[in-house]
Amino acid sequence: MVVGLLRRVVLAACLALPLCAQAQEPERLRIHGSNTIGERLMPALVEDWLRSIGYGDLQRASPSAALTEIRAVRDGQSLLVQIDRRGSTHGLQALVQGQAELAMSTRPPNAAEREAGWQLGDLSSPDQQFVLARNGARVLVAQDNPLRQLDLEQLRALLAGRVGNWKQLGGADRPLHLLCSDGGAGLADYLRQRVGALERRACTRTLRDLRAVAAAVAADPQAIALVELATPAVAGTRALAVSDGGIAVRPDAVGVRSEDYPLVQRYTVYGGQMMSALGRSLALYLLGPSAQRVVARQGFDAMTLPPPAGDAAPAAAADDAYGQAVAGAVRLPLGVRFDLRSLSTMFEGGSAQDLDRLVAWMQQPQYRHRPLAVVGFANADPANKLFPTIASNDRADIVAGYLAERGIVVQRARGLGAVRPLAGASDPAARQRNERVEIWLL
Repeated sequence: MVVGLLRRVVLAACLALPLCAQAQEPERLRIHGSNTIGERLMPALVEDWLRSIGYGDLQRASPSAALTEIRAVRDGQSLLVQIDRRGSTHGLQALVQGQAELAMSTRPPNAAEREAGWQLGDLSSPDQQFVLARNGARVLVAQDNPLRQLDLEQLRALLAGRVGNWKQLGGADRPLHLLCSDGGAGLADYLRQRVGALERRACTRTLRDLRAVAAAVAADPQAIALVELATPAVAGTRALAVSDGGIAVRPDAVGVRSEDYPLVQRYTVYGGQMMSALGRSLALYLLGPSAQRVVARQGFDAMTLPPPAGDAAPAAAADDAYGQAVAGAVRLPLGVRFDLRSLSTMFEGGSAQDLDRLVAWMQQPQYRHRPLAVVGFANADPANKLFPTIASNDRADIVAGYLAERGIVVQRARGLGAVRPLAGASDPAARQRNERVEIWLL
């Protein structure tokens, strides 16, 4: 009898062990994808998010070169956040395969990835894509260099080693020094996707990092270099405007945050339509002001709207339709683009989030009674000269109506057709780039 009782006790203990182990297993949140986002930025964001929702006793560890783990405790319950940074492609694959709740990416999903992830829902929806920061590339020259702009074809030739003299870029007849960096893998990857791979033989000098490259440009009047938008500015240098078959745009606050500047790169987190409660909590946090302060502290371009900078546009001549549309107004640093294929919104995902920020921004006392002007643009249509004007007016009216429904006065809404294109007609992305609405503060 005693032996039988002992056996039952031992059996009960053995059965309880897996249950105890299961009870002690922490809840997990898995974030896979880009090393550029996952190395420094995402761990800082995750830790700030955890504190904001009441977690404490945070512990960060790196079990392997491409994995960061953050453990935290709330009300006696443990949470493990795993940040696997094996690249954007890996992150999107992990999301599709159910091995991650969120994917970090420095590029949009391609057609094959969208098709593979059809069950995830609409990855272009603002409910599933969360733009948390911007970066990209600037072309630096010395302050006294007379060159003011480049186009992407010239930049492609420069990276390929086909430019050795400033005369080839419209400058003086003197040798050109292309300065490169041993670091900046994220920049190299972006340029490879957007412009073309850098041929190392094109480099006149190679320095240890992008900060050193920027400093060297200031000291060499014949130098040119590409650095990240996040690379700190250096006195004695100037960034060139860049064109992509249309108007040249400078990498200033308006050019970058409106994404009119052609070398802007989004840092985005994607999730499925049925993402976990923890995953959605983090994703929504990424859009808020607390997260954006972390983004700025990490040196990246935050998504928040700053106070308008610059003077109001001057009065314009009668034949200057654009000048008349924006006369007396200051351009706000955002641009609205559209995704008419989306089932959830007519706005492209990042633009929908920007509009939410604009509505909140306009509720501030200093802007609450200020009216806006919205100016629409369309892609050229050689077969129908009238269509771009109609389309751009429609786009302007859509944005004006959206804002008016939220209590914001739009004093001017005007479409200008295919003027001021950002991309040439031969560019596959021309329609997405050119069909846009600018917003100005009166």
